[in-house]
Amino acid sequence: MPGVIGDHPILTRRRALALGAAGVAGAVSGPALAGCAAQTGGPTPAGSKSLTWSSWANPGEAERFRQFSTDYQQRTGIDPLFQIVVGDYTQKLLTRIVGDTAPDAFYVNEIIMGQLVKAKLVTDFEPYAAQGDAEIDLDQFFPGLMNWCRGPDGSGLYGIPVDCNPKVFWFNQNLLTEAGVTENPAQLQEAGRWDQNALTELLTKIKSTGKRGMVFEANWFDLLGWISTFGGATLDDQGRAIFHEDPKALAVLEWLWDQLADGNVSYGGTLPRGQGVDALFYGGQLATIQYGRWILPNLRKIDSFTYDIAPLPSESGRDISTTAVYCAAMCVNVKTNNPVEANQFAARFCNPEGQRFRLAGGGNAVPAIEGLDDLVTEGGVPEHGHWFTEIAARGFTTPQILVNYPERSVNLSTNLDSLMRAKTDFRTFAQKAAGYMNGEAV
Repeated sequence: MPGVIGDHPILTRRRALALGAAGVAGAVSGPALAGCAAQTGGPTPAGSKSLTWSSWANPGEAERFRQFSTDYQQRTGIDPLFQIVVGDYTQKLLTRIVGDTAPDAFYVNEIIMGQLVKAKLVTDFEPYAAQGDAEIDLDQFFPGLMNWCRGPDGSGLYGIPVDCNPKVFWFNQNLLTEAGVTENPAQLQEAGRWDQNALTELLTKIKSTGKRGMVFEANWFDLLGWISTFGGATLDDQGRAIFHEDPKALAVLEWLWDQLADGNVSYGGTLPRGQGVDALFYGGQLATIQYGRWILPNLRKIDSFTYDIAPLPSESGRDISTTAVYCAAMCVNVKTNNPVEANQFAARFCNPEGQRFRLAGGGNAVPAIEGLDDLVTEGGVPEHGHWFTEIAARGFTTPQILVNYPERSVNLSTNLDSLMRAKTDFRTFAQKAAGYMNGEAV
């Protein structure tokens, strides 16, 4: 997600993607929205010197978007009219799409991407990008961030990653020092010893202080992110979940269940009421958090402890392994009356120059494209910020099986939470979780 300006509060990407999740499945083609009042606006008339586009945004992000639009008008003579969507972004966007009042271009999350593609409501961007004068090179984007924007058969590209947020290992250095940890995760990574055993030792020391060491949450980001970082298989070539059959993946889950049983790891679904994972970290009650760069603007306001990042630990202890990445995309309305201008806007919004404009100056996201490492090392905060892009470059985003079947994506966290609360053993958990993802009866 784009940068944040000033002291405005953060709308986290996780929360933005959760908005409107309930009832989304089937809404695009079904009658559920037929009776909803359409919002004003929509695609601009053919030949217009303006475009309409929309996104979720907190106040700081909205200000940056308006600055981008002003700059774009000065450069091109086309005025991109930004329409901020407050609240239930997903449902409001679907309402406008069904009512033919959607803007020329708009942000899309993984909850509805697959349905928009299947219903042919967003434009395939590849033909435009293949033109010699297109101001974007798709080969510059990190490959693992592109799959969720493609069609069910892997063809076409119906959205362009605007930026991303890879799963990284944030840590509170003060709590680590208090627990007697003499080498922090960044130092262990640089020494080639940041592996599962090192993490277990760190968490055990944190537990002795009475503080929480780590929290596991019921979502694909945590589940697949932890399995893959330790070398476990998550999906096969057809995109089906296979972690319930893979020995390494099961070994990771067994380790995780052992840590939960020992009290080294807490389950997020059973935290006391009002204790959010990020709030615990900000408040110095949680030693580590495995989130993206979206928490950095809030951390910049904290002076009670020092913090840094490392990659998630790996099998070897020295590699930057493959793990999960959150991502949003810019799509072009198939019903736009100005397809050339709309595609050009999307290209400039997402190309290196556009990402630099949006993410420079204290952003809360990571470029989805190579060559922009300086954006995540600005000011030396965090100290090892260069790892953000290295992790993103090796990462993967939402599994295609969840993109193609949004009802599975919507219900996955609820189903995983039920298994966790029931204290299901790790093998049964793996079987049922894979079954949910694969659409099998469990």
